[in-house]
Amino acid sequence: MGCNASSRSPPGAMEKQVQDFLTAEEVRIVKESWPVVSLDLPATGLHIFTRLFEMENDLKKLFRRLMSVRESGDYVFDSVRLERHATLVMKHFGQAVENLDDSTYFSELLIMLGEKHSAYDVKPEMLPFLWPAIRDGLKMRLGDKFTKETELAWKHLYDYISHKLADGMSNAASGSSRKAKNGMVN
Repeated sequence: MGCNASSRSPPGAMEKQVQDFLTAEEVRIVKESWPVVSLDLPATGLHIFTRLFEMENDLKKLFRRLMSVRESGDYVFDSVRLERHATLVMKHFGQAVENLDDSTYFSELLIMLGEKHSAYDVKPEMLPFLWPAIRDGLKMRLGDKFTKETELAWKHLYDYISHKLADGMSNAASGSSRKAKNGMVN
């Protein structure tokens, strides 16, 4: 039966690490471009989520906790809550960049984040919808420094992040989350 980690994830899932997704050159590109991206995390994050909702309007329903209800009954985004969430997402990207050389800790964090997002009905098949919005946010922030190589490096990082989030979502769906393994289920 093996180690505890293999019992929480699909076979082969835990072995995949950053180096399986990014080359050493791509790691360098992401690390060198992050300081520019991180200059204004709230603005970049809001740009990403605005683009996401423009391209995938149906995904708004997953973000009801970030919305307020008008007297008319219409839902509108609470700008403070949305900015807070967008900034948090960007900080997670910062953690990814900081942990590119040792992804074990970050992999576990992403798996837990995937488990948490499954409670909001986020499904692994929804994760690819976020990439075009992230790409647009990176392009907006990096300007002419957003080359094809930069885009590919960030895409590979997003592929890694998506893979680990999907592992966590699968764990939650199968009831094999960390809490369940530790006997903390209510």
